[in-house]
Amino acid sequence: MTSLPPDEVLKEPAPAPAEAEAAPVAVTEEPLPRTLKGLRVCPGVAYGTGLQLSSSDLEIPQFPIAKEDVRGEIQRLRYATTAVDKQLSGISETLDEDAPAEAAAFIDVYRTILQDPSLITETSALIREKLVNAEWALSQRLEQIRRDFEQIDNDYLRNRIEDISDVFQRIQRVLAGRRSAASLLEADELEVPVILVADQLGPADMLQLRERDDLDIVGIVMETGSVTSHSAILASSFGIPTLVGVADALERIGTGREVLIDADKGEVRLEPSVEEKKTASRAMRALKQRKRSLVKLKSEAAVTLDGQTVALYANIALPDDTAEAKKAGADGIGLFRTEFLFLNREDLPNEEEQVEAYQKVIRAMRGRMTTIRTADLGGDKMLSNEALVRLHVDLEKEENPALGLRALRFSFAFKDLFITQLRALMRAAVAGDVRILLPMVSSPTDVHEVRECMAEAARQLTAEGLKYRDDIPLGGMIELPATVAVLADLIPLLDFFSLGTNDLVQYTLAVDRTNARVSRYYDECHPAVLRLIADSIRRVLAAGKEISVCGEMGARRDLTPFFIGLGCSALSMDPAHIPTMKERILALRADECEVFARGLLRRRSAESVHEALHAFSATLQPAQAVPAPAAPAAPAASAAPAPAAPAAPAAPQQPVQADQPVPPAPEPEPSAAS
Repeated sequence: MTSLPPDEVLKEPAPAPAEAEAAPVAVTEEPLPRTLKGLRVCPGVAYGTGLQLSSSDLEIPQFPIAKEDVRGEIQRLRYATTAVDKQLSGISETLDEDAPAEAAAFIDVYRTILQDPSLITETSALIREKLVNAEWALSQRLEQIRRDFEQIDNDYLRNRIEDISDVFQRIQRVLAGRRSAASLLEADELEVPVILVADQLGPADMLQLRERDDLDIVGIVMETGSVTSHSAILASSFGIPTLVGVADALERIGTGREVLIDADKGEVRLEPSVEEKKTASRAMRALKQRKRSLVKLKSEAAVTLDGQTVALYANIALPDDTAEAKKAGADGIGLFRTEFLFLNREDLPNEEEQVEAYQKVIRAMRGRMTTIRTADLGGDKMLSNEALVRLHVDLEKEENPALGLRALRFSFAFKDLFITQLRALMRAAVAGDVRILLPMVSSPTDVHEVRECMAEAARQLTAEGLKYRDDIPLGGMIELPATVAVLADLIPLLDFFSLGTNDLVQYTLAVDRTNARVSRYYDECHPAVLRLIADSIRRVLAAGKEISVCGEMGARRDLTPFFIGLGCSALSMDPAHIPTMKERILALRADECEVFARGLLRRRSAESVHEALHAFSATLQPAQAVPAPAAPAAPAASAAPAPAAPAAPAAPQQPVQADQPVPPAPEPEPSAAS
């Protein structure tokens, strides 16, 4: 028998696998996305190394105490509160001259919370009643306050719970013998620009971090927070690219990982490519250079290339905001929102307090015009329950606050409160150049009623022998389609007008943009909005009166050519936008803007308007083609005065008389370059 070679030995074939024992299919996990999404607070692009800061790592001790220990526990609470107040005072004293006015204002807010007697009294009551330690009692008190704040409709006011929470946590850290989150941050090994990553970040922590020489913070990413939080506002004033609401940021980024923040797109990119890093580095260098060039524009007038001057005014909410307005080179105060003097307090500001606040603004501006709006209270800016008690009223919750008792309607409902404010304004006006602006004027009847209230205030002041002015210019805000419809009747009754574009958009389109289901219908570039604005500007200018544009649209640099083209020569905005707005105006020609505005009014859709705006911006020098500023979470009514000498109205395609509407749009749709 012939033998087979070893490699040809027959082997028993392997059994075929049973059907039930089929080889398992390999499962590959989906890779985690490299991009995280968030909400833009401050635009810009930055690249650096992630540095994690967790402010929620404080474990609150919870334990019962004996009755005889109650007094000592309350003493611990008082000591810790005083210690935190000293910390904040120290931060305030170390602020440099470049710190924005908001920085000191937010520290003042924190100290006001600390000095509120109810912090000690209410928390002490919980210690006595429940026999618990101070840290635990503070947590329980915070939850009570949080439940109350959740009932508030206004986003800005509801988000103030973040400030109270941060103050309480600072007290708890002192009670627990812990340092603040900002001072605990270790950055010795990071000698490169950092992207700060946090769950949340209070204004005080942000100021502490900004003052540290060992940190070069070029971007901020927060898991929680909102675009109306004080931290967000502060980050915006610093000009640091910032995103909030970035889910899983702490877990995905952490410390030491390379990260790129593109706030313009609302994105955080993990492990960016070499090309992405190069692009970001170029953008960061360009931004620094541009900031330096913008500083040089402060003393320059905003004049177009063909000689048309545009006045740029600042919107403020508190008297201390004038510092930021002057720093930005504002031509005056376009809007002082006096309602903020009435909010977040248990009492009402008396006449003397108001006179002092108004005169502080007037004197700070040193002869530059100041427009003060009467309190736009009601709706989503309601007085506290304690303050309403002082008015002897119990207002029921309104189903639709925007269409309820607000602005002038609220003032007329509480005449004594309104006349007190008018008295204060008339007394303060002896200090300088002042105008009074009325919110949400809807008819001539509104103006007549205000004039009657001013006459009553004058009679009272005369009888009391107090100095006052009775010749203060009186203006009205154009915020309602109804106001545009009766403009011919209002023009003879008022001295100037201001377009409050936020409310005008809301009421024209019947859209609450804070409602996610309909927010896509809120578009400032809707043809109906633009035509109402054009109609208003042309009528007022044709009558020889002054008009300005304010609200978010007034700060949009892509819309500036439209407003200039209509003949409007005054814009009012947050002080932070004034330098870049001036930069945009210096690159424009009024005659070209006039042609552009006429073409924009012929467009039939918001999409078409957006295309035209983009095309026009592309024709400007690259350094001037700046994206529009980020929109806040919730619209706030605003307005501004016009300069002393308004420009002549732009010539429309057809003659337009003061009481005629804008001509109807012609049939052909213009090209994007029109």
